Amino acid sequence: MNTIKKNNDTNCDPTTGCCDAVPKEIVKKEEIIEQQNESCDPATGCCSPPSMNKSRRDFIKTTALSIGALSLPTMPVFAGPFMYDKNGHLIPADKKLSAEWIKSLYDRGEPEVYKKEQLKHIGMPIGGMACGQLYLGGDGKLWLWHIFKTEYSREKDHGQRFDAMTLGGHYADPDKVFTREKRPVEQGAVIRVISKGKSYTKTLDSKGFKDVKFRGEYPIGKISYEEAGFPVSIKLEAFSPFIPLEEKDSALPVTIMNYKVTNTSKKKVEVDMASWLENAVCPFVDSDAYGKRKNELIINEVSASINYTVNSDTSALKKQHGYGSMNLTVLDNNGESTAKLLIKNVDSAEKVLDALKPITEIASPKTNGFSEKSIGVLGKSFILKPNETKEVTFVLSWFFPHLNQQEKETGQLLALKDIKYLKRHYNNDFKSAREVSNYVISNYKRLSETTKLWNKTWYDSTLPYWLLDRSFISLNCLATNTALWFDNDRFWGWEGVECCPGTCQHVWQYAQGMARIFPSIEMGLRENIDYGRSLNADGSLGHRDETAGGYGLQVAHDGHCGTIMRAYREHKMSADNRFLKANYEKIKKSIQFIINEDKDKDGLLEGGQHNTLDASWYGIMGWISSLYLGALASGKEMALEVGDKDFSKTCDALLIKGRENMVKELYNGEYFIHKPDPKYPKAINTNDGCHIDQVLGQSFAWQVGLSERVIPEEECKSALKSIWKYNFAPDAFLYQEQNKPIKGVRIYATKGEAGTIMCTWPKGGVEKAVPGMDKRPDESETWLGPGGYFDEAMNGFEYQVASHMISEGMLLEGLATMKAVHDRYHPALRNPFNEIECSDHYSRSMASYGVFLSVCGFDYHGPKGYLSFNPKLTPNNFKAPFTVAEGWGTFSQKRLGNTQENGIEITYGKLSLSTISLNIKSDVVKNVTLKLNDKHIDISSKIVNGSNLNIKFESIVVNKKDKIDILIG
Repeated sequence: MNTIKKNNDTNCDPTTGCCDAVPKEIVKKEEIIEQQNESCDPATGCCSPPSMNKSRRDFIKTTALSIGALSLPTMPVFAGPFMYDKNGHLIPADKKLSAEWIKSLYDRGEPEVYKKEQLKHIGMPIGGMACGQLYLGGDGKLWLWHIFKTEYSREKDHGQRFDAMTLGGHYADPDKVFTREKRPVEQGAVIRVISKGKSYTKTLDSKGFKDVKFRGEYPIGKISYEEAGFPVSIKLEAFSPFIPLEEKDSALPVTIMNYKVTNTSKKKVEVDMASWLENAVCPFVDSDAYGKRKNELIINEVSASINYTVNSDTSALKKQHGYGSMNLTVLDNNGESTAKLLIKNVDSAEKVLDALKPITEIASPKTNGFSEKSIGVLGKSFILKPNETKEVTFVLSWFFPHLNQQEKETGQLLALKDIKYLKRHYNNDFKSAREVSNYVISNYKRLSETTKLWNKTWYDSTLPYWLLDRSFISLNCLATNTALWFDNDRFWGWEGVECCPGTCQHVWQYAQGMARIFPSIEMGLRENIDYGRSLNADGSLGHRDETAGGYGLQVAHDGHCGTIMRAYREHKMSADNRFLKANYEKIKKSIQFIINEDKDKDGLLEGGQHNTLDASWYGIMGWISSLYLGALASGKEMALEVGDKDFSKTCDALLIKGRENMVKELYNGEYFIHKPDPKYPKAINTNDGCHIDQVLGQSFAWQVGLSERVIPEEECKSALKSIWKYNFAPDAFLYQEQNKPIKGVRIYATKGEAGTIMCTWPKGGVEKAVPGMDKRPDESETWLGPGGYFDEAMNGFEYQVASHMISEGMLLEGLATMKAVHDRYHPALRNPFNEIECSDHYSRSMASYGVFLSVCGFDYHGPKGYLSFNPKLTPNNFKAPFTVAEGWGTFSQKRLGNTQENGIEITYGKLSLSTISLNIKSDVVKNVTLKLNDKHIDISSKIVNGSNLNIKFESIVVNKKDKIDILIG
């Protein structure tokens, strides 16, 4: 807690007596509103909302002064104390960010490494994309074995309770996730070291080692095991192959555990190392009447493995959840491998090692009844000289493609056409876990090295480690039960784990990560769902793919407009024009539909507008009309590219009108509002409120790289400043408690945690926002219906506004908005790899990747061969990764005086290029040189437009390990 300084201190404001622990340039004096004396604390001179009684003011003051200690385990976020305006707005305009925390926003910093009690909640998804859900724990053990079955419906006993997983319950109570482990699986590793005649044995987990350290760099978990007096150190890298642009190789049902064992002593040591895995095929069967589980040893010249199956293929077993196979393999079979095919428990690590025998002496197979555990063990024995390191790699694979027992279930997933015939996608390429392991082993060098190459490329950057971590973590939802991929090549997603079906447009549209990392999946969703099954005859797009009763075919206007913008993004992330040419007429039809919804053709939508907040709103509003303008601007660009000039003019004319009318009709001098239609008095609305998504269309416009603004710059920036001023709450939980008119609020920020509130009403109007809210019960245990969302702080929305702030030059505010989310997910509080909204691993959180794109100022147009960067953070010394249609690599920028050097290096795949656009320090450019691998490239034109330099040249192909160098002087 920061100490309050006396009023005569030089760091205190003489006009208010409030003490300032942040640099003076951060404080915006024009935002300080003078308070009446009776509303100010006489001890400090700091003012609270005058509408509150004394006890409530004291509560706010005490809580605010504690925030720094409560909200972040490493440093205080807020210097405090806070001032409140005379109208009683519950969020202070001046956030009083601490100088230390502000510095942390910008600094490269150090990789975040977790240990001891911070390991408890860590669960990093560690399987392949859409292969079920399996966690890597903070100490290196695997848990939450949700790989055996698919849930067809939302959790059946949720009762709309806030403590249910699908209501976000794992945020406020992160321990509840442990109760989801319905069928634990025995798995682990052990090491024994013999040195100078003394034997040391330890399990590779927090029970065996006191000093376990975890570093999560999704998709790789890095864990170290060390202890004073123990002769070796062990480093584990655990991952499933993950290669941007290579969807199939990133969707393998496998986890790789690569251990590096180093002799840290001065003497030669003998090492025995082993990993065990239970045969959990048909895991929910416990009766021996079904037969037996079978563990079989398979040996070849490069590996030894235990194959886990059942010894009978009766129809009864085939219908069980988890019917299939598992496999545990140890690589590099050079005579050092050992095994034990069947043990029934792991009560002693020493006994596990003592039971091992050379694989040449093993009688195979072994069987055991379903009523008992059947655990197999593989190991290696070797000698290490002082300072020598050897690797031991275990490959754990599974094959559970069947969607069994549908006849016993009801649920939203069962609405899918042909669901009873579908299987998981990997059924097309493999017929057993052994085949999966064989593929991984045969391609191990390529799969592991390319996964690690991406990891190196991502972190070989000048950007802060926290930002790189948080930007990419959200993509792990693809490796959970949020995502399904069927053997008919259909990708399908819940909103979050097993909650809310149909790859919902107005949730998934916020996600920017998948489109840049696995663009072909997004293209498939546009072609096969949005402009396939979900395209209605009138051009409207159904917002959910195949739902029970067909309600998903209803248009959601926010999702409809956003999907048009995503279609433009998918075109730009293509290598050529085929996607746009194949889908243009359908896209045009959807644009015409939304134009028809604009009844008076003024560029604003006024009718019923169903949206992601689970209601239809009526009347003109900044939020959805800004998306409409973004759809028009995207339509204009696509029409121009296919030569449809008339339709391009139609879109442009409405865009011009809408841009003008947005300001004329909806801008209140600070931000954009909602004018509810009085004909619908019972409809939810934000009226005069300050809504987090009020300029979402411009936010998406930056993400897809539109060439012109959809909202005028001045008013748009003012709106973003208002969101920061009125919605960014130093204590989001405290705001929820104080804002009494809104009831039924889910908890995504606990006491002392900062967040950006969905909507606030600094000018009044909250009582009108949810008609009938006053009649709802005064309780905070269950969801009471749409409207409670207004008081929440939800990650995906926060990320989109953070990315937008950064794109508009509000770097401090944008980084702070994102960092507040990152701090909320510190492992001392909850699982940092599980971003929660309506259920775990919520897909909207993939909007975090958009923050990364905004910091880079990245834009790309594959068919045009266009690549652009405008770094917002440390532009004088900048380096960051990027992805394009056919490759990925690194961009760098260095400035010294009037000289600028840029580099573009491809580390994987290739890049076709004919135009490079760069932000430059000066609008005076004397010389530009362009080289590919030190060979000069002729420049056809170089155009300076303000602070942007466009360099054009004859199309080239930049291949792996090629580098472009640009020198500007």
